Amino acid sequence: MTRTLVVVRHAKAEQSHPQGDYSRELAPRGVADAQVLGRWLAEEELLPDLVLSSPAARTRQTTEQLLAGAGVPDVEVWGGRGLYDGGPAQVLDAVREVPEETATLWLVGHQPVMGIVTAGLADQQRSDRRALDAVEDHVPTASCAVLTLDVDWAELDSGQARLVAFHTARA
Repeated sequence: MTRTLVVVRHAKAEQSHPQGDYSRELAPRGVADAQVLGRWLAEEELLPDLVLSSPAARTRQTTEQLLAGAGVPDVEVWGGRGLYDGGPAQVLDAVREVPEETATLWLVGHQPVMGIVTAGLADQQRSDRRALDAVEDHVPTASCAVLTLDVDWAELDSGQARLVAFHTARA
């Protein structure tokens, strides 16, 4: 079974929040961009069976707006503190815990970890070169990388996915 992993950097957030970074919310542009990205994902037939999302306010809101834009508000969303303040290894561990029947997974998180995870999973020889260059250069807010893989989630490791697309949404 071919699986699809869509790695998303959260949309544009406010610069600061009185209660700290974890509580930063989406800026109005971020709300609009996340909805546009959700519509693009739906048009590309990349609707999720499950979403892993950092529990920070801006990523939870990005996830809500992505799902609303894609027209799929009833998808299960898993969180975990490691998706907010963990490194690439913790994020990859969370992905490895995804049920095997999950065909399409959205992973919504933060830079630089989302870019590091994407570049690390991508098979350099089989991946789209332009998409790989984009991920290695800079992952803007409201961007996603689309990877396909032929291994079980539990077995996912470096270089086992094919990066097939990179997209940045702007309202």
